[in-house]
Amino acid sequence: MEADSPGGQDQAFPAPTLEEAERDKLDAPAAATPTHTPAPYIPDEAEVEMLARLIWGEARGIPSDMHKAAVVWCVLNRVDAEGWPDTVAEVVTQPHQFAGYSPDYPATEEFKAIAADVLIRWEREKREGGEVGRVLPAEYVFFTGDGEVNHFRTEYKGGMFWDWSLKNPYSS
Repeated sequence: MEADSPGGQDQAFPAPTLEEAERDKLDAPAAATPTHTPAPYIPDEAEVEMLARLIWGEARGIPSDMHKAAVVWCVLNRVDAEGWPDTVAEVVTQPHQFAGYSPDYPATEEFKAIAADVLIRWEREKREGGEVGRVLPAEYVFFTGDGEVNHFRTEYKGGMFWDWSLKNPYSS
């Protein structure tokens, strides 16, 4: 049988041009790439306990978990902001900043749960972005209390005060 016989068994096919090969590559189904599921984030226990002690000193008499969580968000806002230390421990123990913190204060299970929850939300916000249940916007890095509630603001003196307009992710 000749190479150009009608049966085509011995028929030779020309090699594809470079253009055809590139087009075929684009048309070919993509190989399945394995998706990596990151391990769940587990907050650092020392940070959780430090933040729980801070909540005890700054917000223990405030009934709202949202208000207690805002104390933790204020610390994390500072960690993320220029001009502040880069770790939770450095922010919390910075001189003349959080008068309500003492390493001798109790780290109650209730306050540790709030601190861990906020740290998990913060980590998810950094990793994924979007709405994570933040209760205090990032620009609020100062607060003062009046014995009943804490007032968060953008500047040490003056600035904007937070109006609690974000959705409360907590039941209390």
